[in-house]
Amino acid sequence: MRLCTLLRRLFSLLESIARASQSADTRSSTVYQQSQLLVLRVIAMGMFYHWHQIYASHGINSDKPLINLALNNPASGSADAADGDVDDEGADDNGAAAAAAAAASAYQPVGAGFNKGDFNLFYPGPLEEPVAKRAFGIAFEYFRSWISPHSVRLLADTVGNQSRFMFHLRSTHTSQSHPLSSSMMDIAVGTNMLQKFVRACINEPTADMGLEIQEAAGAIFMFVSATNWNIAMQRAKSCLYLVLSRGDEVADLTDIRFLEFATMDISRLAQIIDAFSDVFARVKPAEQLKMAIVLRRTIWGFIARCGGTFIDMHRKSYRPPTNRIEQLMDGLRAIIDSHARSSAHPAYYQLMVMLLMICPDTVSLAAEHAIEHGEAREDGCSKHVRCLARIHQHLTTRDVPEGIVLASQELQRVSAVLTVLPGNNVSRLSDMFEAELNSVLLDSGTRLAPYREEPIDPKLLLISNMACQFQLNPEKALQLFLPRVTSSKSEPWMQLVFVHAVSSALTQRYYLKSINEVAMFNKLVAKLFLDLLRRNVDTIQTISEQQAAGAGAQARSAGYGRRLQGYGSDGAVAGFGTAARSICDMALNVASTGEKMSILPPNEIAQRVQLVATILGVIAEEPRLAIWGENEDTKFESLELIVGAISTCIQEPSIAIQRRAGLAL
Repeated sequence: MRLCTLLRRLFSLLESIARASQSADTRSSTVYQQSQLLVLRVIAMGMFYHWHQIYASHGINSDKPLINLALNNPASGSADAADGDVDDEGADDNGAAAAAAAAASAYQPVGAGFNKGDFNLFYPGPLEEPVAKRAFGIAFEYFRSWISPHSVRLLADTVGNQSRFMFHLRSTHTSQSHPLSSSMMDIAVGTNMLQKFVRACINEPTADMGLEIQEAAGAIFMFVSATNWNIAMQRAKSCLYLVLSRGDEVADLTDIRFLEFATMDISRLAQIIDAFSDVFARVKPAEQLKMAIVLRRTIWGFIARCGGTFIDMHRKSYRPPTNRIEQLMDGLRAIIDSHARSSAHPAYYQLMVMLLMICPDTVSLAAEHAIEHGEAREDGCSKHVRCLARIHQHLTTRDVPEGIVLASQELQRVSAVLTVLPGNNVSRLSDMFEAELNSVLLDSGTRLAPYREEPIDPKLLLISNMACQFQLNPEKALQLFLPRVTSSKSEPWMQLVFVHAVSSALTQRYYLKSINEVAMFNKLVAKLFLDLLRRNVDTIQTISEQQAAGAGAQARSAGYGRRLQGYGSDGAVAGFGTAARSICDMALNVASTGEKMSILPPNEIAQRVQLVATILGVIAEEPRLAIWGENEDTKFESLELIVGAISTCIQEPSIAIQRRAGLAL
């Protein structure tokens, strides 16, 4: 069955469910929403599997090619050639070989991807225009209808961390669901991806339905922007130019937020920069802020999906084919300078750094001068050098603006991507900022000056900081952060920050080996995980025993006897059938709703439950972190210890911990 035909049928099914949901009562509407999410996931994952098969036909992954790319050759003249055919199950290997041979002429590489080895990026053939426009329309409609009025104002770096953090808080209680896998690496070089895509479709939804629907809509946009970029670019330009005709009214820029999900090569990135620079200086400050946030995310989308090209840019020192980058940076610099007394919005600092990062030739010159002099001089010094020097100078002050910290973290993250290029200029800049950045975040209570309108939880900034340093130099990072976690005065939140940082670092896989393959890192983290499991499970058991014995007035006054927000009368999470009366599960849910509990200091119960659940999740994803030792005997002994600790977790009344323990075992 051709892809376009299948998509038409799925679109019709989705629209019929949406119409039925409009007349449904409140109880049924949840079922309809989950049904729409399921269909959106099926559409997205079906698109990704089609794309994955194109890579299989090139021999980039080991899966058997099922798409007949012989029909995709532009010379064939077939109207539906772009979709490709799926072979019948009885097709022989000769047909697959013919398809693989045709692939070279049917698709041209548009950039370089990255894994532990290079692979070329290929876009699927274009969809029929009516189908592509319909796909864009559906993605926009669902993204717009489920977006928070304030989400466009959130900072990009913290959006990723904050969403991931809150997603874990909610998903560990209700299900084993995870965000959709839209990694270009999985699509290109993943193995057995059909099973993974199917699991992604049927995962039980979490309580954060809005986040999941936005993820699914963004995944659809990711595919259709790859196949029909001209339509995506036309919609983006229409949205931007419409801003100029809005008069005094602040324009709605939701439509361009999708660009953070777009699949782009370097020429497409240049088109986006040109379009933004055309209107940036002519719009209102509130609209400039939204544009800055979107453009920064778009650049990171390019790095995430075309990382090999980004690395090659720094290896050979070339930039996107546009002369508008300097124009945008001058506009950002003017905005930042106009807020001399009160710090500018952090997004402007972030975008300034990211625009500099996609200009390796400029970075090279600026880094040499900034590292050599290390101070903001006004004469004989380029504007880029002054920008970097001022950021570094701000880090040494008493009250460091939040924007300066986020700009420094941009350097860290880019440096982590460029670890394949030892001694590159971005890494040298990151090293120059590292000590001051650590000092600020480890003493954030007295040194960090939050942005007045959008203060960020310093713990989220610390997670990002730790994760980057684990990738850059895991042994050095452990020497700094591990004593703060193992100390007798270490609080649960610090332990939770450390574990989340390890988890985040493990998900970032570039050319170099994963950090869990570093022997010392593996040994120390595995021992820490064992110790944290034992200590926190003991505390959770004590709390559970208090509950079982009827802890008395203290527990009742804290609200354990009443129905908590988000729960039904039987103790089940609203919209789900599983009852959860454990005090630990209630604490976990309370952490995501903002209520406070008081058997331990506020939120500490939730922190301990979340800590155990996160450790179990990391072990399930990376089993090597459960084993350490120099020989087989010590490795077996370590495995026995960790299995014993995990088995203890199975006995916990917390559903979240039970599920994660089962996965880990």
